[in-house]
Amino acid sequence: MNNGSVSGAMSPMTSGPRTDAPHGMPYFGDSRCRSIWQWQLVLAFTVVAISVGVALLTPARFADWRFSVGSLAVIAISVISLAVPWHRLGQNSVLLLPLLDTLAISLMAQGGVAASAFLWVFPLAWVASYYSVTVLIGTLALIGLLRLINLFVLGITVETTINVVILLITLGFVGVIMAVGSERNRSSRRLLRAQSERLAHALGRVNEQKARNRRLLDSLDIGIARVGTGGLIEVSNDAFHTIFALDAAAQFHPTRAVEYHSRRGEPIPAGQTAIARASRGELFADEVVWLFGLDGQWRAVKMTTKAIGHGLITGDGLLLVVEDVTATIDPQAGREATRRMISHELRNPLTAVLGHIDLIIERPDIDDAVREQLEVVERAGERMQKLINNALTVPENTPDAAIDFDLADLARSSLEGFSPAADSAGVVLEAALDEKLCVCGDAFRLRQVVDNIVSNAIKYAQRGGRVSVEGFRPGIGEVGLRISDTGIGIAEEDIPRIFEREFRTQAARDSGIPGTGLGLSISRDIVVEQSGHLDVQSEIGQGTTVTVVLPAAQQLSHEGTSA
Repeated sequence: MNNGSVSGAMSPMTSGPRTDAPHGMPYFGDSRCRSIWQWQLVLAFTVVAISVGVALLTPARFADWRFSVGSLAVIAISVISLAVPWHRLGQNSVLLLPLLDTLAISLMAQGGVAASAFLWVFPLAWVASYYSVTVLIGTLALIGLLRLINLFVLGITVETTINVVILLITLGFVGVIMAVGSERNRSSRRLLRAQSERLAHALGRVNEQKARNRRLLDSLDIGIARVGTGGLIEVSNDAFHTIFALDAAAQFHPTRAVEYHSRRGEPIPAGQTAIARASRGELFADEVVWLFGLDGQWRAVKMTTKAIGHGLITGDGLLLVVEDVTATIDPQAGREATRRMISHELRNPLTAVLGHIDLIIERPDIDDAVREQLEVVERAGERMQKLINNALTVPENTPDAAIDFDLADLARSSLEGFSPAADSAGVVLEAALDEKLCVCGDAFRLRQVVDNIVSNAIKYAQRGGRVSVEGFRPGIGEVGLRISDTGIGIAEEDIPRIFEREFRTQAARDSGIPGTGLGLSISRDIVVEQSGHLDVQSEIGQGTTVTVVLPAAQQLSHEGTSA
């Protein structure tokens, strides 16, 4: 039935000393120690309860030294078992505990409390649960021998003989039942372990196949994404993220890259974007739209949707295939992207050079002539740095960039586009944009500002938070937007640095929320170019409020003055 090994909770008995304990310290927290304590303490508590009952009902029983010594022996064995480093001892040493308990119970039974003999159920069940049939039979034989010795000492009678036979038969049945039950439990555990290993192996194969498919998708030059209900991007490859200027988190709705009918033209309404149409199950092929992403680049993108098998029936969604065709449609855009990339790559080493020059100039051991030469180099480097920053931030000069538009309408359109992202993130969007806010400026660049601020607010508000957008007039000839969130906030010492490029607060990094640290810097540059200003107020743990103030259109300014 058993093969002599220990299993289940006691399975560590068969292993060697534990190596995960600190050197020189016994390890008492493993399952093996806990199992030993449980068996021994159950017997000890039962003996204590019996002793209390005897002390209350028949205290004279304690006059017999055998009952007193037997009871104290069980308690002493239990205390010692708590201090023994069982993780350093083998299986046979553990068997010593139930055998000693058996001898102690024999003394209690001989001490005038015959019912104490039924306490042998505890050590016998212990042996039957974790040891072989041979050990079980040996334990029963020991109990029988102890009862025979007691018969010869007290005298053999018919009644005492019958009691011994009944006791041994009862204990035998208990032992067999415990042994069979324990073996079944071990068999079930072995079966469950084997099934668990097969499931883990199958899951590993699935994950490996999934990783291979992912690598295959990421190796493609065209963007591929599966669009689900509500416009959520469920699966997408690296090319798709690059084209749509998305963060690494695919659960955000990609309307952060605004779609336009033409380069610097009218934006496509949120309900008619390619993502929105794909989420409704519309099929279309080779449709070209323009994207203006958060990275400040224009891209002409050809889009096609394909059904995934019987996706229209089973709810698998549609596959959206996108291809960047900017170089084919507008070669100038490709040259502009190259210019911006080169400028970006030049900025970092130039910053390092200027920093080292500053350190050298501050040294007291250089003469004035060398310091003057270094200052000339520093001024030239600063001019070059300014040119690089302009190349990265100044938009293309076009005579028709400034148009009259309603800033409140632009904000409503942005909120409409981000509504699916807010829903999926569990963030509530609130708007107070009833008043018309006329502005004359670069509409698509200011849409980028609003999109960027609203997107950040949704990200940092997190699930259960709120984002509110309010239009207001801060003064005569001015209009503004106030965008607030209930997110993680910004520490007071970080606020002076939030407009630095690629700067991210410690709270943002600790939260694991993806980001580049470029959005606020680019947004402020755009607002300043439009003769406005952008302010940020925040408190850690309380949220952030971003205020954008712009000059009102002339006609609105005159109306306000005449009023």
